[in-house]
Amino acid sequence: MKSLSSPAQLLFPGIETPRSSPFLKWAGGKGALLKDLRPLVPAGCSVFFEPFVGGGSFMFEFSEGREYHMYDANNWLIDTYTAVAKNWEYVAEIIDTMPCSRDHFLKVRAVHPDSVESIYEKAANLIYLNKTCFRGLFRVNKKGFFNVPYGNYDRRVYDPELLKACSVALGKIHTISCQDYRRSLASVKPGSFVYLDPPYFKAGGYSDFNRYTASKFELGDQIELAAICNELSERGVKWLLSNSDTTTIKCLYSGYRVVEVDARREINLSSQNRDIKELVIMNYNPHD
Repeated sequence: MKSLSSPAQLLFPGIETPRSSPFLKWAGGKGALLKDLRPLVPAGCSVFFEPFVGGGSFMFEFSEGREYHMYDANNWLIDTYTAVAKNWEYVAEIIDTMPCSRDHFLKVRAVHPDSVESIYEKAANLIYLNKTCFRGLFRVNKKGFFNVPYGNYDRRVYDPELLKACSVALGKIHTISCQDYRRSLASVKPGSFVYLDPPYFKAGGYSDFNRYTASKFELGDQIELAAICNELSERGVKWLLSNSDTTTIKCLYSGYRVVEVDARREINLSSQNRDIKELVIMNYNPHD
């Protein structure tokens, strides 16, 4: 397996690795909202749980120095994080064999992730598809096949320095596991903190997108999640949740602290619909 180094690292071997940040583009990613979320994260909690890790913006920002448990129901995604944590260079080596062309994109897209035995190949396929598909959207059909069209972009599929930094960060994570959010939250102990970023409740247009796995996340799931948040509160667990700014979500979480934040959804085709409002809901006072 070859070792990938940037020109700067070759000239200056002691150069510091860049800070970790998401290596996948993810619909609903929280990178742009970190400035709003940072002052709301409780300072006194050292054990964090994140059951909908997605693109990992929150995890990469807040996992350092904490006992961090990250989960997602998307097995392909979790295998990708695991592979990058274990051997990012091998993942990169596989990607380097994959030409950025429509024909190769369609060839990789036609491969069902469950048919790939190597987690490193699965990771390479996901990163490749994510960076070459239309608008970097992750979406699968009911059978679990990736079904986003080709994006025809002229850009790098991955940044070796970033992938290395992410590998280091992921190597420090206490738990990386594919689990349903219900199961991952069942054992959370009092005094812990949970960040919840579920597929958003329907708000219109591309923000309706909720198929990150073969099963959709719909109204019944939103109601059940709200009930679990109530249980977490009764157990003495602090939680922070992001969701769409809708009457339904406000009703489900009435009685909790709600903060409106400005967000931008680049996935929306119309630039006029990209600036939106989102809700950040919590069961604690962030100033205490």
